[in-house]
Amino acid sequence: MEFQSPIISGSDLSVTDRLNLPSRRMKLSLEKSSNMMGAVSLASPNRHTMSLLSDDLSRTIFEGDPTFTRIGLAVQRKTLDETRVDLTLNNMSRKKHNEELMSILLEEEVPGVENVLELFESFLQTFQSYGAEHQVFNQCAEYESKCGEQVTALHKLIQMAPQGHKKLAQAQELEQELRFERDTWRLVASLYQDRLNSELQDSEMESEEIWSGLDDATSEDDLVRQLYDKNAIIRQAQLVVDWLEQRAADVYHDSHYSQAEFYGDAVTGWENTLHSLISKKRGISTDNAEQNLVTQMDPDAPNREQSRRLHPLDKEDEMRLLRSVFARLRCGQMDEAQQLCFRAGQPFRAAILEGWKLFHDPNMKSRTDVANTKESPSGNPYRDIWKTMSWKECENVQLSVEERSILALLCGHLKALLPACPSWEDQLWAHLRAMIDHCVEKELRRCVNYKRQLQVLPDEYWNQQLTVESIFSTLAASREKTLVAEGRDQYRIIQRYLIMDDVDGLLEEMSSWLSKGDSWSVHLRPHMLRLMAHLSLFFRRIGRGSSDDLIGSILEAYVLQLVNLGRTDLAAVYVAQLPLPEDQIRLYAQCLVMVEDQQESCEDTERQRLLYLAHQVGLDVNAIAKQVVITLCNQGDNIQHASDASLQVATSAEDERRIRSLSWLLMDPSMRSQLLIQANTLMRGYLLRRQIEAVKLTFKLIPPDTLKILSELWESRTGLTDLPTEVAAATREYLSIQAYIDALDAFQEWFTRFHHSKPKKTEASVQQQRGGASAQLSFTENLLKEQHLKQHQVEMLRWQAAVDSLTETAIDKLYNVLLFPDGGWMGDSVQFEDEDTPRQQQQQLLRQSCIPHAALLLCNVLTSTHRHSQCLELANVVASEQQSLYKVCSAEQLGQLTKQLRQAYVKLLDLGESP
Repeated sequence: MEFQSPIISGSDLSVTDRLNLPSRRMKLSLEKSSNMMGAVSLASPNRHTMSLLSDDLSRTIFEGDPTFTRIGLAVQRKTLDETRVDLTLNNMSRKKHNEELMSILLEEEVPGVENVLELFESFLQTFQSYGAEHQVFNQCAEYESKCGEQVTALHKLIQMAPQGHKKLAQAQELEQELRFERDTWRLVASLYQDRLNSELQDSEMESEEIWSGLDDATSEDDLVRQLYDKNAIIRQAQLVVDWLEQRAADVYHDSHYSQAEFYGDAVTGWENTLHSLISKKRGISTDNAEQNLVTQMDPDAPNREQSRRLHPLDKEDEMRLLRSVFARLRCGQMDEAQQLCFRAGQPFRAAILEGWKLFHDPNMKSRTDVANTKESPSGNPYRDIWKTMSWKECENVQLSVEERSILALLCGHLKALLPACPSWEDQLWAHLRAMIDHCVEKELRRCVNYKRQLQVLPDEYWNQQLTVESIFSTLAASREKTLVAEGRDQYRIIQRYLIMDDVDGLLEEMSSWLSKGDSWSVHLRPHMLRLMAHLSLFFRRIGRGSSDDLIGSILEAYVLQLVNLGRTDLAAVYVAQLPLPEDQIRLYAQCLVMVEDQQESCEDTERQRLLYLAHQVGLDVNAIAKQVVITLCNQGDNIQHASDASLQVATSAEDERRIRSLSWLLMDPSMRSQLLIQANTLMRGYLLRRQIEAVKLTFKLIPPDTLKILSELWESRTGLTDLPTEVAAATREYLSIQAYIDALDAFQEWFTRFHHSKPKKTEASVQQQRGGASAQLSFTENLLKEQHLKQHQVEMLRWQAAVDSLTETAIDKLYNVLLFPDGGWMGDSVQFEDEDTPRQQQQQLLRQSCIPHAALLLCNVLTSTHRHSQCLELANVVASEQQSLYKVCSAEQLGQLTKQLRQAYVKLLDLGESP
């Protein structure tokens, strides 16, 4: 569809198309058109001329039906629903498709929303497909196309639904939002392609140099073509006008079905008035509605005979025609507007629309052809006269608002044009048209060498000193509350910044929206964030965004929204666009934490896939997995610990979630060192809180070959056998926890077997031992009792052997804790620079609770199994300066241990053994 500038019409290409390449300049050619005097007939389907208003026409049209009032009335009154039914019946396959869409409409909670969510995947594919810097505008065109497809689908869905359907409201809002997004991408591509391709900047000095080379043969068309070519402000203002007109054309096309413009073919203007006048001339009676009509049928008759009027039906048609003509002009469709005037039987209006066109005589230039043929000039050589008269007509209150607005549009009368522009886009369009008209007229009068004195335009015209900044200030300060509210819409704010080329201001504005508690609907907000994120990436790619922090905040909000929507697969690519690695690690780790929170049990395959996506785009997978585990565990530095080491605290669901989070570090063997460090951190906290089962669950999650893999990886990487300090300390801590768990398990198994598994004597065996009533029993009964007694003795021997074995195991395991080599249990064998870290504080607390507890358990085992001499050996171990175990015991703990050792000493003395 071709869109014309307010000054230059009939060009082969739109301004946007003409600026696609730096080497392509605007080649504007004036179409062959008639001037206002009707020298050359305009091209139209019916070729009407002013002679159609004669009486001869009336005889051909109205003689056959004296009661006729309107031609094409049946077509005009046909409703939109009837038209749709006719079209549907002509295509059964389309009807079936529509029925399927209708069933979808009735089933979905919000119709069309799920399909629209596919835009997130589509935008990502487009972003990756056009990754080269020179493909940035192909990328914008693809964004626009994807949004346009969804708009079309939603529009069809809404059209098929019964009006007032309860599910339509949100679908209509979604369609409107996607229209805004589509149009925004269209504006971005148009403006910034021109801005990046511009080789010269407009200034007063450059302007003087441009026009200094013009000669007397330069026409208005030539000058305006050069003005557009050199003046970036005017050219980009025209781009915005083209964009606004295309938006209006899209809306007009979607909201107006084929009306045949309310008329049929071969129609004359004011047909009902003409019919009444002819009827009156022939003496045929007329009704009251046909009284006091104009007496003549020339175009000026209604204005000249002010006391008379047109037929009411013609007046209604006239208003409808003027509205349609203005709507076509609002859409940038000058040719369609003129053809509409022809079809309505008013060719004089089509001629009026010709008066504003620039004059161009190609014969003024020197020609080299031998035939010396002459070409027809185009445009209006008396454009200044037409413009002056049109300005006066705009101030004629006798004319309708619609007619004045049409003339005001073409002659630059802003005040008369604004009443016909209710919306924010209409007002912006009107102001920009007036601004361009003023600038062009100024240059024409200053630079073109006219052979006559031009008509002087009113002072009000020249006082319209408009700039893009002043236009937006005027719109923001409007008294119309609706207009101001529309200007505060987020999409229009974005468009305003784009038109003003204030990229930093736009980024700052969009970033400020992220912290506001807005009221956007859940299904609308993600689309705005998608637009913001991809706009930010576009500006950074073309080198216009100077604030990485603002771009990063917008990208971060969009990534988190993707995760909320379940589009986790898309997050990694956008995270990789953040400039700083630490921000990438933090954000993607936050995304993975959200995945863990959203899913009750995240499978290892899902974790592997998400980390693989991060690896594909170059993210630091190891650091991300570490950050995920740290965030999910979230133990904190100050962990509350139980004072009683004999307590057993149950494992909660939150503890299980923390333990499962360690699986993120199992995806790659190279992360085993971090797995060991983070697992130790988790187990330290559980030991301090006496959550022994949680410690065991954590320990089981660590693969048994972890220490072996760590040594092999380090040796293959460096050739050294000694692990780095941090990994060596983690390995020693892991072995300390393993020794303590093994000791607790060994003690528990011994305790259960010693106290709860001892074979019990039968009653008969007890009586036999006591010698009671055995003589009164029969031989068979005595034999049976003897067998029970022997069986009990065998079981006792087995039990005693098992207890002895478990006792030895328990003693060895508990001594492993007490006599842990190279610095003791939970002690580092190397010195760290910082001697007071949270880890070392926790280790010290564990030594103070677990070592005395192990000593007490060992003393319990020894005293219960009557190994009193070994109890004294334990006392020597505790008191030894080599281990210095007594230093980590509190006075209360030493008191308990001393009490048990004293009892063992007494037992030895009672048995007469030497201590």
